[in-house]
Amino acid sequence: MKIIHLLWGLNTGGSETMLVDIVNEQSLTAEVVVLIGNADLDHTVLERINPRVEVKLLGRPPGSRNPWYIFKLYRMLKVLNPDIVHSHLQSFIRILRLLKIPKVLTAHHTGIQISTVSSYDAIYSISTAVKIDLSERYPEITTTTIPNGIVCSNVVQKSCYDQHPFRIVQIGRLAHEIKGQDVLLKALQHVNNAIGDNDITLDFIGNGPSKKYLAGLAEELGVNEWCRFLGHRSRSYVYKNLHNYDLLVQPSRFEGFGLTVVEAMAALVPVLVSDIEGPMEIIDKGNFGYFFRTENYEDCANQIVNIKRLSKEQEFIENRKKTAEYAMGRFDIKLTAARYLDEYRKVIHLKKD
Repeated sequence: MKIIHLLWGLNTGGSETMLVDIVNEQSLTAEVVVLIGNADLDHTVLERINPRVEVKLLGRPPGSRNPWYIFKLYRMLKVLNPDIVHSHLQSFIRILRLLKIPKVLTAHHTGIQISTVSSYDAIYSISTAVKIDLSERYPEITTTTIPNGIVCSNVVQKSCYDQHPFRIVQIGRLAHEIKGQDVLLKALQHVNNAIGDNDITLDFIGNGPSKKYLAGLAEELGVNEWCRFLGHRSRSYVYKNLHNYDLLVQPSRFEGFGLTVVEAMAALVPVLVSDIEGPMEIIDKGNFGYFFRTENYEDCANQIVNIKRLSKEQEFIENRKKTAEYAMGRFDIKLTAARYLDEYRKVIHLKKD
């Protein structure tokens, strides 16, 4: 089977990073091509693609409306002659509809706009939350849920608890209106001032447009002494260093899934998430993690203090092991890649009939 994964860019975001893991795994049993449209891409991510995977670069300047690049893309697809094209952005259908080969799409987040539904032979959702969102807005759509995954075997697991200080980490793009980092900073202030616990530090891993705002907010709230903005770190760095933290907090306002939550679970690090659909699905509605009311910094603060207290107990450590087993049994990248291959075969078979 020859598969083309089609996307505009390849940067340090969660979905792009996971895509690299998927294509590397799929290339063990299939012929895989990654076709990238835009010229601006993160070469550190590109270098993680296994040499078995063929990479094609279109070289389109971001935002360009030059029809030459559409023609070039169409010609590439015709020459490559794949068995199936896996699109990671719905707007590609304007080009793909001209081709008779099977075409599938993954919806990576809630709120995706799909204007030409019938042009795709199958649509996949990364979580039940995304699936429900699509079905509510497009009742005519039938989607298949294929959960995201991580390379569980690369994650170093935590062995030491009840440390001082109690170290919190938040990983993700610094875009507070979506990811809610401002809520976490206010929660830290509440822990320090209202609850009186100054034995907690907070690291932010990631870059983004909100970095300056969040650094200013930390200073305004008087918690900058306990905060660090570490900037972008590679996936391998995260896998090797997550175990040094005592809690991962994902305070998102919007989140279709949440790979960093899975990574922490696999690392035996407790997780605290806002009670929105994607992260709550990952922690099985609280059976394998903690949650707080979205945007409620006081509730977030109370949960942090509670988790810190519980981390001293032996039962807490045993629960982390059960959580890791659950995460690795449900969200391993091998399962994600294999599930996609099975779904491709179904689509190809139906298309031939």
